[in-house]
Amino acid sequence: MFTKITALENLLEAYYLSKKDNHYKLSTIKFDFHLEENLGRLRWLLSNGYYWPLAYNYFIHCDSKKRNIAAPDFRDRVVQRALVRQIEPLFEKGFIYDSYACRKNKGTHFGAKRLKKFLKSARSVNGKNKKIYVFRSDIQKYFPSISWDILFRLIRKKINNSFVLELIRRLIVFHRVLQPDKASLELFRQSISLKKRCGLPIGNLTSQLFANIYLNELDHFVKEKLRCRWYGRYMDDFFIISSDKEKLKIYRKEIEQFLRKRLRLRFHQNKTVIQNVSQGVPFVGYRIFYDHILVRQKTLIRMSRKYKARKKQLEKGLISQKDFQSSRASLYGHLKFADTYNLRKYFFPAIPSFSPSSRFPLRHPDFPSVIPNKMRDLAKRK
Repeated sequence: MFTKITALENLLEAYYLSKKDNHYKLSTIKFDFHLEENLGRLRWLLSNGYYWPLAYNYFIHCDSKKRNIAAPDFRDRVVQRALVRQIEPLFEKGFIYDSYACRKNKGTHFGAKRLKKFLKSARSVNGKNKKIYVFRSDIQKYFPSISWDILFRLIRKKINNSFVLELIRRLIVFHRVLQPDKASLELFRQSISLKKRCGLPIGNLTSQLFANIYLNELDHFVKEKLRCRWYGRYMDDFFIISSDKEKLKIYRKEIEQFLRKRLRLRFHQNKTVIQNVSQGVPFVGYRIFYDHILVRQKTLIRMSRKYKARKKQLEKGLISQKDFQSSRASLYGHLKFADTYNLRKYFFPAIPSFSPSSRFPLRHPDFPSVIPNKMRDLAKRK
């Protein structure tokens, strides 16, 4: 396996994948300028055991909440990608179907569809008059709380190559700060605890895989020990659906105990609830009902502000038309997945929802359920 990781073909493919969304960054350009020399040197360092990660650049990224990001050097991105390409299939076989984060052919939309399907199934099994409940929670400070020793023990169950394990160990435990000023050091202390030997930097590609490996233990506990039928997880955000509220309370206690003893994790108390599903289930940026999906209000406000800010940046010439169109497409794709005809009409008035000059069915998922009279008459005349 280590030979496959350090193979020039694998490193080259990892380089192209790492470069995909970072074409114009200075570190990418520098690496690209002497590509053959850099890849050859990287291969030599890996093969001879001299590779160590370079320092991380720490900064704060504000999205739904403030996150401490540790950006690795481009060279280290290539190594991480080369490693993940070879070891991910080994762990993918052991993941449950309803783990949605950072996996091929999964993601937020897939998770939302599965939750909607579970709500339909629960309603079908228990009847329309039976109350259905959901227990949902996430982990408090998940990435900073991941224990290096527990994670390494879980990885060793699948990998026994000493060279690969040593490379993984260095990626997990070796951390330096690029700019050791007061602000960066504080972000480092919030993300990594050398004394407690815990914490993974958000920004590493390997951190996404390792985080899934870590909570895969919870997935199997819930599915195999608790025998929960309607369970799903997106990174550290998970849910269980049941018609028995008392049983969900028992599940909560058992899961809390399992997380504390086996994985040294804790629930986020403000986000751990058992509630009726009649008002919808908040998950992956949507509020999901058994028969429709809405965009969460917080998500909508955040995306609306971001979209308006990008518009102003375009008007001032701070970003290109291509960058703006990318943001526009992202917002449109998020809205289109849910039942948001009027919202799309508000944000994108220039994009016609249907064309009277084309042959189209009167009922279509993207069209309104009732077509305005003038448009209907025009369609008939056509």
